[in-house]
Amino acid sequence: MIDPCIRRAAVLTVAERLRKQGWSGGPLHAVGLPDGTKVTLQNLLLAAAREAGLHQIPTLTHHPDEPLPLLMARDFVLIRPIRELADGRCVVGGRAGRVLFRRGLRAATYGEAALFRAVGQPDIPDGAPVPFPWTAAMSPRENRT
Repeated sequence: MIDPCIRRAAVLTVAERLRKQGWSGGPLHAVGLPDGTKVTLQNLLLAAAREAGLHQIPTLTHHPDEPLPLLMARDFVLIRPIRELADGRCVVGGRAGRVLFRRGLRAATYGEAALFRAVGQPDIPDGAPVPFPWTAAMSPRENRT
């Protein structure tokens, strides 16, 4: 997790570069959910582009089940387990329920990458609901734990 002050400084630094040079490099990676929502994998870059006033950002939208390249997977390691409670709800951390994704697991798909990044946000307390409907977006992975 990145300290909020350091994150803000990074956003401003990247935003300044984007203002001077425009967008360069590849597209922003996002995951498309069944309801049409897109979840970005590069939150800092998106925040910097918005800060810089960019109105068009090249984006590549991936299906949640699409395999994540190994070089990207190293950046998406789960820092807290995801559990399923007896009533079927999924929560971040805590001690109750069955572990669906264990701490330390590396994402294998774009959907898992988005999920792992989302539940790693510092403002999500243990026992909180998973922040987006990942179960509707991904096929189950065998042996996740």
